[in-house]
Amino acid sequence: MKKISLLFLFLLFLTGKAQFPGGGNPKDMAKAMKDIKGRVYGKLIDASTKKPVEFASVMVLWYNKDSILGGALTGENGEFNIENLPPMGGFRFRATQIGYKSYEQKIYIQIPNKLEQDLGDISLQLDQKLLNEVDITAEKNTVEMSIDKRTYNVDKDMSVKGGTAVDVMKNVPGVTVDADGNAQLRNQSPTIFVDGRPTNLTLQQIPADQIERVEVITNPSVKYDASATGGILNVIMKKNLKPGYNGMAMAYIGTGDRYGGMLNLNVKEGRWNISGMYSYNQAINNTKGYTRRTQLDSGNVLGYFNQDNNTRMMNVFNFGRLGIDYSINNRNTISLNGMVVAGQFNTNDKQTFDVLDPNKTTLLYGDRINKQNAAFQNYMGQLMYKKTYPKAGKELTGDVSYNHTNSNNSYLFSTYTYPDSLDIDNQYQKNAGLSSADQAVLQIDYVNPYSETRKLELGIKSFYKNSTSENNTSRAIASEDFYTKDTNMSNRYVIDDMINAAYVNYNDKTFWNVSYQAGLRFEQSYYKGNITDKNQSFSYQYPSTGDDILKSVFPGIYFSKKTKNNQEWQLNFSRKIQRPNFFQLMPFVMFADKQNYRIGNPQLKPEFRNIAELNYNKIYSKGSFLASGYYRYEEQPITDVAYPDISDPSVLVNTTINGKNANRFGVELTEKHTFFKTLDVTLNVNAFYIYIKGLIVPTEPEVTAQGVAYNAKTTISYRFPKQITLQVNGNYESPKILLLGNSNEIYSMDISLNKMFGTKWVLNATLSDVFNTRRMGAHYETPYYTQDLSRRRESRYVRFTVTYIFGKMDASIFKRAKQMRGNDNQQGSQDGLDFGK
Repeated sequence: MKKISLLFLFLLFLTGKAQFPGGGNPKDMAKAMKDIKGRVYGKLIDASTKKPVEFASVMVLWYNKDSILGGALTGENGEFNIENLPPMGGFRFRATQIGYKSYEQKIYIQIPNKLEQDLGDISLQLDQKLLNEVDITAEKNTVEMSIDKRTYNVDKDMSVKGGTAVDVMKNVPGVTVDADGNAQLRNQSPTIFVDGRPTNLTLQQIPADQIERVEVITNPSVKYDASATGGILNVIMKKNLKPGYNGMAMAYIGTGDRYGGMLNLNVKEGRWNISGMYSYNQAINNTKGYTRRTQLDSGNVLGYFNQDNNTRMMNVFNFGRLGIDYSINNRNTISLNGMVVAGQFNTNDKQTFDVLDPNKTTLLYGDRINKQNAAFQNYMGQLMYKKTYPKAGKELTGDVSYNHTNSNNSYLFSTYTYPDSLDIDNQYQKNAGLSSADQAVLQIDYVNPYSETRKLELGIKSFYKNSTSENNTSRAIASEDFYTKDTNMSNRYVIDDMINAAYVNYNDKTFWNVSYQAGLRFEQSYYKGNITDKNQSFSYQYPSTGDDILKSVFPGIYFSKKTKNNQEWQLNFSRKIQRPNFFQLMPFVMFADKQNYRIGNPQLKPEFRNIAELNYNKIYSKGSFLASGYYRYEEQPITDVAYPDISDPSVLVNTTINGKNANRFGVELTEKHTFFKTLDVTLNVNAFYIYIKGLIVPTEPEVTAQGVAYNAKTTISYRFPKQITLQVNGNYESPKILLLGNSNEIYSMDISLNKMFGTKWVLNATLSDVFNTRRMGAHYETPYYTQDLSRRRESRYVRFTVTYIFGKMDASIFKRAKQMRGNDNQQGSQDGLDFGK
């Protein structure tokens, strides 16, 4: 039918030309040819393997200029189809793909015989020189180093499939994870960012399969909050950049009732880019721990306390994310992002304890059962605007975000003491808590590059957070039938936290081609906590007087020098602040058991940190090497301590104090090397020295602690034939100095096996903590007691994961679908006409 229509139009064209003098009426000719369009199609194949070349760029241009008349991307089978071309003329067809030499040929379109042309199978030749350059670029991307951050790409880490961001951090060089799932960067607590902004989410609440990379910022510039004293771990989530649609479906199952799944879908066409994701994760961990304490008095043993823990914890997480980007035009984009996270923790901890005299004769023993049920919900909304300019690199960005979190928890502590001859009643304690927080952030950033080397950056930020928490504690003796409220342990507090900031950064090159970035950040901070049921409040504000102005100004300067043979040197300095939080300040008991309780210190002052780093980076053909030396001088450092209660020396008081000073310095080395093109090895070692001085009890002399510790981490990945990959991760943490003792060594190994079927299906098996050795602990020594404790965050497990990847790269997927529906309707009308004949 289509060929008959084209022939009819061609005859109409010839007839019109015969009837009109001088070649016919142009208006009538244009009307007749209005719906006639040219088309070229074909297939791209690899000249050597004869396999299809997918997602290559193909286009048709005018014969004598580079104006594009039509274009497309090849499909997974290498085929292409370019429509709506002029019906007559000479043109050029061009095909390009990374790793191949560009292909170009002349084509001619004319009616009726060459209106649609099959270009056949077009062979693309490999560009070996370009491939070599791509290989080098890939190695650079493994450890990317800019003037103020390093990027570790973890998108292909097999061992984290089906896991969380905690599993990701275990494998990031230079980062360790403690017993509570908190990340440590060079023995410091970093600030967690998501997509460049602070977040209320914990690492355990972020699915690993949604993380593209982690940016490790060990010494943040003035663009970032001055409170990021321990550095920043910026978790960059995956974002769709391909035209058409794509997505991934994943499900996993493992020991310890581990199971979950995730569905991710991205659609991009024209000015719109929409992405959505939902995941569910569940796990049960059965772990054991212990505490061994010896009570002392002037070196003499007063008694012993032993406790063993058997803990069962169940975690459930739901994570949903929706993002919408709209390009108003080429230089203005609006983005709307939303995120919902919900979860629950159910814990049953059974403690068995013994109290012994100096001769190790049992005085009493018993059991304590702690049951916890907790749940939380987190809702986040963000509106972003980005404007770019004709000048490359010049841009203005602004965003406003709102975050709401609420949680509830309930605890039941039941204590049973034996033998019965002591006539000690059973004791019961209930805790019921509610909390909520509302956080709003406004941030505007402006970048203006004056030249290739000079750049000015300006920004402002306003942060406000209001938190409310309520805890009701009640106790019962002998029977659970009668509970009495404990007014000392019960409390309700409201916290207002506000920080307004502005920064300026200037980038340029000086003599010897040394690049530098010099900046200054000013922060005005206000913090107030109210205990509404006790009529108590504590607050601070900086600057409060002219004398405090220097406590609100934070400079930063960074130098960088690139030398021949892909080498770079960096030197940077900055000043940071760590402000005490509500729980460190409030002078009331926040938690307690038979042997411990915690209380705040209202005299606590902010801690200031002066940080310096020297970095060296070397890129070579088969890998890269990164070396860093760092130094921190901490003024009046905030330190957790414990000392015996004056009224009962067998009970430890846990609180926070300001130490006199602390010096920390160390060296971090990271080596990445590829052997035989199939074996990748990454080694990371971080060695550091610690010197701490502080007061434990005001009436006692100062206590000092110093020593050297190190962490080592390795990742080995081997690619077998048939798309099979084996990955082994090993970690070791040596004992490290604490103010009153040292932590225990930690070592573990994980193994993962990955098999890919074609380009769609991926199967993965992971064995975590192969030798079941990942255990955290510490040893403390004071004039009043010695203590050893040990516990685990999770037990060894096996996890099996299956992933299905789908999608189609099509820049006009909805338009094409609409055209197909229109063609179907048109075909139906024509079929009906023929039927009528």
